[in-house]
Amino acid sequence: MPATEIPRLVADLIEATEDIIEAYDKIKDLRDLPEAFQELNKWLPLVEETLREAKTPAKKVKPGHDASELETRLSSCGEKTDKLLEMFQKVAKKSTKLQEYDASAYRSIAIKLGKHRAEALMVGILEDLEVLAAHPVFQAAMQKQVEPLSKAREQLENVPPSLLDSDLEEEQARTVSQSGNWNRQFNNFGTGVMKNVDGHYFEAKGDQNFGIIPPRESATKQGR
Repeated sequence: MPATEIPRLVADLIEATEDIIEAYDKIKDLRDLPEAFQELNKWLPLVEETLREAKTPAKKVKPGHDASELETRLSSCGEKTDKLLEMFQKVAKKSTKLQEYDASAYRSIAIKLGKHRAEALMVGILEDLEVLAAHPVFQAAMQKQVEPLSKAREQLENVPPSLLDSDLEEEQARTVSQSGNWNRQFNNFGTGVMKNVDGHYFEAKGDQNFGIIPPRESATKQGR
């Protein structure tokens, strides 16, 4: 990627930040919205302002090692903004009908996107911008942004988490086996796979139930 792509990457980040602000606006009034979401939203205008300050100096970056590092950093920042946007859009889609925050929808998308909390993504975005502001080409234009970026990151790092660590763990399949004199039953509950039942091969996903129950007549004869 040539160094001239840096202005485009900055412009893309500005657009993504605007989209995130718009997406959050659709969920801001939901009941039981995590405090971390509200704290995150408070700093989105700072992100947008910082990126706008970076537009002019971005055009002055020359090809070379520094340019490559900046491109990598900005691309990484773009991935975070994309994930954050997708999170808010998914929460909005699942929650707005009842006007109540859907925690399960947020948990699902957080796991899907790499087990990242929304506030952790925002912290990463702020860190990327701090690195950008420290670059010699951007220092003069972005000097006033350094302290607010640091303050925003510190506050987000200390906000109550929007998801507990245990919430980010995917559910494991649970297996139950039962056996007796006159019936043999195997149950597999969850998303696991059962492959051997009484010497026979079965393979399936989802909840599974297999059983062998002899006729009452056979059981009566055996008991005599």
